[in-house]
Amino acid sequence: MPPEAQFHIEVIKLLLQVATSDDRVTREEIDSIIDTARGFSVPLTELSALTRCLQEGHPLPPPNLGILREDPRAVLDAVHTLIAGDGHVHESEIAMARQIRELLGIAP
Repeated sequence: MPPEAQFHIEVIKLLLQVATSDDRVTREEIDSIIDTARGFSVPLTELSALTRCLQEGHPLPPPNLGILREDPRAVLDAVHTLIAGDGHVHESEIAMARQIRELLGIAP
C-alpha cells in the first residue's frame, strides 16, 4: 500500500476515535467521515472494516501516530471539519482536538 494511502487510513481511524469521544456518533459525523474517506480514496474494504467495529461495538483500532505526524496540519484540518460538521462542538471534542495537537507535536 502506498504511504499516502496508509496516511489516509490512519486519519480515518483518528476521526472515528474523535467521533466516538462523546459516547455518541451522529449521522452527520458518519457522513463527514465517509466523505473524507472518499476524498482520500480510502479503499472500501478498509472503511468497511472500521465502520463494522462501530456497528458491532468492537474497540476501534488505534491510529498510528508516527504516520499521522508526517502531515499534522492535514490531520488537524480533517479533525476540525469533523468536529464542526454537526454544528455542535462539545467540550469533549475540544479536549480531544487539544490532545491530538499535543500528540502530533503542534504547539497551541
